[in-house]
Amino acid sequence: MEKPKWKYFLKIILYLVIFAFTNQTFYSQENESLKSLLLNGKYQTIIDSLEGKVNNQDSLSFDEYNALGKSYLRLMNFQKAILPLMMASKIEPENIKNLLLLGNCYSSAGNTNFASYTYTKVLELDSSNNTALINYGKVLVELEDYKKASKIYQKLIIADSTNSYFYSQLGLCELRKGNVNLAKMNFGKSFQLNRSNAKTVLRLAKLHYNDKNYEAASKLLQFGLSQNSQNKALNRMLADVFYKKKQYEEAIIKYLYGITIGDSTAHAFQKLGMSYYYLSFNRGYQREDVRNLKLKEAIDALYKSYYKDTLDPINSLYLGLCYKELGQHKDAINHLEETLNKVFPDYIDEIFSNLGSSYSESKNYLESIKAYKEALSYNPSKTTLYFYLANVYDNYYEDKNVAVLYYQKFIDKSPDADENLIGYSLNRIKTNLFKELHIFFGPIDISYNINAEIILSIYIYLIILF
Repeated sequence: MEKPKWKYFLKIILYLVIFAFTNQTFYSQENESLKSLLLNGKYQTIIDSLEGKVNNQDSLSFDEYNALGKSYLRLMNFQKAILPLMMASKIEPENIKNLLLLGNCYSSAGNTNFASYTYTKVLELDSSNNTALINYGKVLVELEDYKKASKIYQKLIIADSTNSYFYSQLGLCELRKGNVNLAKMNFGKSFQLNRSNAKTVLRLAKLHYNDKNYEAASKLLQFGLSQNSQNKALNRMLADVFYKKKQYEEAIIKYLYGITIGDSTAHAFQKLGMSYYYLSFNRGYQREDVRNLKLKEAIDALYKSYYKDTLDPINSLYLGLCYKELGQHKDAINHLEETLNKVFPDYIDEIFSNLGSSYSESKNYLESIKAYKEALSYNPSKTTLYFYLANVYDNYYEDKNVAVLYYQKFIDKSPDADENLIGYSLNRIKTNLFKELHIFFGPIDISYNINAEIILSIYIYLIILF
């Protein structure tokens, strides 16, 4: 007897239900196993297992890609974490937690543009996601997009006005945008909310220092050091404040203390040496042996700075000054000449040359001429400067005699110069000299091809004659 058809259908449905349940149970157990391994820090076990699947060209689930990415992330291998988290994001493109992990990996790996794009995707899905806003703000600061970053931190402050970090970051953005007063205000609010943050104290103190408000800077720094007496940056800044106030003994104490706690920067040694130098002029150090001791201490500190930064002219200058005060003039001359070489480097003529051009364009012709002449004094071999000088005199001065002489000097000293410049100079000499000869002989045909040197000779002869 044939079985009813409905029994076959019932069997098939039953098999499918059993398969689905078994499969679901398998995946559920597998996911629980992954969660357990993650919780117990078995990251390498997860990596070995899942990378094995990838090598066998098995497809991974969202949870598996996510777990693999997390495992690499926890082991600080950010670059390796990116691919599995990207694959997980393809499977579940709106999974915010996965996108945040991916953004963090991009950021930590230094791929700030990709991090920025990922955080904007999160904010498109959830515009008030604080984690994404905070991380996006940090990335924008790294990208130096301070305008956008300011808006992010303003939004975060509206959500939480008690967070000192948001005010500090907003202060930094305003400072980078050039809004010093707004920066000071926000750093001040950050300091009020968290007085133990040395970075905020330092930033705020620097702004007071730049405003020459040394008393306010000093009070802030001393408070900061009362919280953390071994903070090198705060200690150095307070020493700088004492130096600016000409309190050299206090400055020396602070610089020396900074050096003992590990501040071995060229700056610390340089300022220490300069403090000793100026202290040697104090009335209390007029006894020759005591004064000489301070000058020798200055030299010792300055040499330590000198060897850390051999290009800094300040070290050479003060070494020269110290040796001069000690009567060791040979050493003084060596260091003072070295200072000149450092102060006026090879490209100084370029600076004056460009300065001359800018003065000329802004119609300040007197300063333009001065700048070109300064450039020539530093680099006489730069003969195009004669052409520039001739041009200024030619175009903007009624008396063309000087222009003619500079054009001729350019031609004489620049045989290999650009033919167009030589041709232009010869033409201007002819034109200007014909104008001058017109005074003596009346109208002359300027189109007549006559050698500029002959004209110049005639002109000079006439000047001598009359």
